[in-house]
Amino acid sequence: MEHSQRTTSNLAYSLISLCLLFSITTASVYADSIKTRSAEQILQLGPATGLNAGADKQKTPAPDLQLPSDIAIHKNRAYVVDGSNHRIVVYDLQGKFLFSFGSKGSKPGQFNYPVGIDAAKDNRVYVADSGNNRIQIFSDKGVYLSGFAVKNDGKRGRPIDVLRHSKSGNLIVSNSNHHLLTYSPKGKLLKKWGKNGTSRGEFRYPATLSELEDGRIAVVDVLNSRVQVFNTDGTLSTVVGEWGVLPGQLFRPKGIAIDNKGNFYISDSYMGVIQKYGDDAIFDAVLGKNGKPYTLVTPVGMTINKNRLYVVEMKNNRVLVYQLAK
Repeated sequence: MEHSQRTTSNLAYSLISLCLLFSITTASVYADSIKTRSAEQILQLGPATGLNAGADKQKTPAPDLQLPSDIAIHKNRAYVVDGSNHRIVVYDLQGKFLFSFGSKGSKPGQFNYPVGIDAAKDNRVYVADSGNNRIQIFSDKGVYLSGFAVKNDGKRGRPIDVLRHSKSGNLIVSNSNHHLLTYSPKGKLLKKWGKNGTSRGEFRYPATLSELEDGRIAVVDVLNSRVQVFNTDGTLSTVVGEWGVLPGQLFRPKGIAIDNKGNFYISDSYMGVIQKYGDDAIFDAVLGKNGKPYTLVTPVGMTINKNRLYVVEMKNNRVLVYQLAK
């Protein structure tokens, strides 16, 4: 795991260590001119700026985010995991704060350093409540519905992300014990994938999950510096990226978003960049302009909605929204 400043809480460390809190200057390792893809920043969720000035005038001011880690979009709402505040903060797609739900604790509907989220077509919101070792399920209005403990070989494992598979309805969970776990919608463990290791199909801290249009599942394999893509039966389909600090390489990948053409956008929290790979898993470009990459501070969870790329910038406590070319 990468080194980060210790907190007084081991559970806080679980969140922070999986979402790196330092970065280095890309100019020191990237070439002076590299292939870039332009994407205009059009909005941000979080601290008030000119990019969401309309939202700033609302009667209920948006709460400050503290170490956000992931985001999901559903029905014109953006659900942001506000990890160190132990809640989910919800905005409309123009940046206006709508409501939040959750508080610190272990009771149903409370959180202890949540990390990952999925807002699914079944109108439910699934949250990886890492510090409480469980998955919690809410309505899209934030009403608690149910939950279940995450266990691996009889031992509790901290869930990092959760994905409701659109075709099967099952829940895929990444966890700190280096496995993927498949649960039924009611929380029955159906399958365990992978093990701790560096070979293909193995993991060292699997984290963010995303589903491709054809149902395959992409997994950010953090310490192996890659994204692994699996077929629905659990067999390996392809691998995106490799260890390194140059364009086309990954050092500490944390987030992934996949567009409707099968292109992969991967955030590197250490290098502070977003890289794009084609549907063939071959590197295409770094998000930037005129050969200069956009430099972010600890980019982590991401999602795409209607040609907009949402990037959680953890250490800056905000979400950046970019318009992608069609």
